[in-house]
Amino acid sequence: MFIYTIVNIGSEKSLKEEVALKYPELSFAYSRPGYITFKDNSGKLNIDSKLNLVFARAYGISLGRTKPENLEEEISKYKADVTHRFSLISDEKSGETANLGDTILDVIEVKDGEFWLGMRKVYADSWRVIGANPNLILPEAAPSRAYLKIAEALIWTNYEYRGEESVLELGSAPGGASYAMLERGFKVYGVDNALMAEDLLKNPNFKHIKEPMQKVQDSDVPRPCHLLVSDVNVLPSLILSQLKRFMSIRPGIHTVFYTLKIGDKISVKEVLKHIDTFKTFGFKEIRATQLPSNKSEIMLYGKK
Repeated sequence: MFIYTIVNIGSEKSLKEEVALKYPELSFAYSRPGYITFKDNSGKLNIDSKLNLVFARAYGISLGRTKPENLEEEISKYKADVTHRFSLISDEKSGETANLGDTILDVIEVKDGEFWLGMRKVYADSWRVIGANPNLILPEAAPSRAYLKIAEALIWTNYEYRGEESVLELGSAPGGASYAMLERGFKVYGVDNALMAEDLLKNPNFKHIKEPMQKVQDSDVPRPCHLLVSDVNVLPSLILSQLKRFMSIRPGIHTVFYTLKIGDKISVKEVLKHIDTFKTFGFKEIRATQLPSNKSEIMLYGKK
């Protein structure tokens, strides 16, 4: 049995290291940019098996490689709730968004003339869209690419906006994520000592708290506050202490989206240890992944 994974291009090495740490029974088999397979030497994995992989956006049972002339015949051999066809070398894609519990037949072009088939199950923490990538387009008016990260995170978690929700965003400048959340109806309080985009400052649902996050006082934080979003480029230990502080002064915060900056100097083992620390915050549900728009970053999601 072989396992296939879909990974951000550039993060293949990190995924291999993560698999070696967590699942030593899986040995590397084959890779192309954005796609890696592993051999299951335990013989225990099947379509219903769940793996805890941060650096794989999706995974499943590999059904093998095929050539273009045999592709349709191979596809016809398998039954799935949804079929997703996509290419890692072009923008071609087709298929419908899957539902929770569905099986997806992935038909993946990994290089010109080479296709791989795989089957995966949709769990609560699974991407349901084609190629585990919603392929969002950055609006011209968005102040930064942070728009894509929070927009992807909301899709990945299937977050349901409850109406009249307030967000405290740490590291908000110049306002990409704030823009995305305002679009979706949230009231946003952006914490950043840097300047925000002018259009945001004119929005009645946005308030700029022009202070370093360490200096933000209880009186600055909205009452009630429902979500905490953090995308700050400082040491992870400093961020965690601030997340914990804001959650303590506003116990009504029920959801946290935290972008962990990893860079080249932090090992995968250290990343996993940091995630374990995040798990101590009392969340009932916690997930970690590398979003399609993440580069040297991990998205952590916690829900009470």
